[in-house]
Amino acid sequence: MTLFLFTDFTYFLGRFHPVLVHLPIGFLLLAILLEWYQHIRGRKIGQLIAYAWLLGSLGGLASIISGWWLGDTGLYLEDDLFFHRWLGVSLVFMGFIGCWLKKNWKRYAPGIQNTINILVLLVIFIEGHLGGTLTHGPDYLLEYAPAFIKNKFAEKEFGKTDFSNRDSIVVYEYLIAPILQEKCWACHNAEIQRGHLNMEHPDSLFKGGESGPTLIARIPTESELFKRVTLSPKSQKYMPPVGEPLTYTEIQLLDWWITNGADLTMKVEEGNAIGPIKSILSKNYGIDTTPKPWYEMVKIEPVDSLVIDKLIDQGFSVKKLGQENYLLDIKYNDQELTEEKLKSLLEVSDHITWLSFAKSNISDSQVNYISKFPNLTRLQLEKTSLTDTGIKPLSTLKHLESINLYETNVSEKCLEDLSKISSLRRIYLWNTAADKEIIQEFKVKNPEMEIIF
Repeated sequence: MTLFLFTDFTYFLGRFHPVLVHLPIGFLLLAILLEWYQHIRGRKIGQLIAYAWLLGSLGGLASIISGWWLGDTGLYLEDDLFFHRWLGVSLVFMGFIGCWLKKNWKRYAPGIQNTINILVLLVIFIEGHLGGTLTHGPDYLLEYAPAFIKNKFAEKEFGKTDFSNRDSIVVYEYLIAPILQEKCWACHNAEIQRGHLNMEHPDSLFKGGESGPTLIARIPTESELFKRVTLSPKSQKYMPPVGEPLTYTEIQLLDWWITNGADLTMKVEEGNAIGPIKSILSKNYGIDTTPKPWYEMVKIEPVDSLVIDKLIDQGFSVKKLGQENYLLDIKYNDQELTEEKLKSLLEVSDHITWLSFAKSNISDSQVNYISKFPNLTRLQLEKTSLTDTGIKPLSTLKHLESINLYETNVSEKCLEDLSKISSLRRIYLWNTAADKEIIQEFKVKNPEMEIIF
């Protein structure tokens, strides 16, 4: 509701509200304290007290006018502004009543005099708190309170969202929407749409308001939302105009989300989380963006126990990776590795993720069996007679992350086939015929690959 014509000049005058508002409060408090002091001393209420009430009321009236103009700038939250405005009007009205009572104090009983005093003090206290809320946000009073007080009275409870399972964390829902809810929704929701903008629902958020589209996918600097929150706080277009501004962390997350397409369904692991974002997600939310090993992502049914027993009878050591992870860790260290035993592994080919044939008599031709294990991530072939020829079939493995070729007959030539495995991150090549200089050159060209040589 606008009672006074709003112009740039009234905007200028409205800025004087914080200056004007404290003077009438001082007059009213002084008048009440003087009156109580005179009662204690057994003196009558003097006309000076009535004049103090009058000055407080007139000053309050000036504060209301300037405050109304300041409120019409659109810089304050509507709900808080409504109560602050009308409680201020009530206070001035009570001030003029108090002035009349004090001027004609002989006509009214002391109980009536004290009632108006206490009411005015109570309204001043509430009105002052509402003013602080408008300027500094709802938590300003308890921000630095002792923990036991803050926990009991603070409105917000942080840290309730579970970020332990990053596979289920949708960036908009868990990270972006809470920022918008805290910093934007109060002025841009379904009921209050300043600038004809409703940010409470994704559809209306993308539609934008009178300034055009709020978001331009992949172009943060062209997105009205991002531009507004990164303006100078002195700009009239800076958002949010009151309360806590967006932090560095929140702006970086907003930038990252828009750059990745402002996709409402994008999960944390799908976004291109570069260094700073990885640090923010880790420190502020406890989200580890380090890529998970393949064996942690595979969901597979358990192997029949009879098949496991059969493998154990043939000399294999068989273990599950975890209580709920049914992939298998299989080892075979016996020298008598036969074609028949290798064929038996095909029954569990999809379940094998860690495999060791270290110190066995596996031959180059038998490596073909290993290439049929699609979920293999770690392979140990150390101290065998394998050569570069035996490594070739392994290039088809899509999820192999580590291979140990220690004390085998391979050379640097095996790197050509191993480099075709995009998931491979670690190769053990010490005590082999691999050329040291070629290894160094390979490491320079493939910095993501660790070669232990």
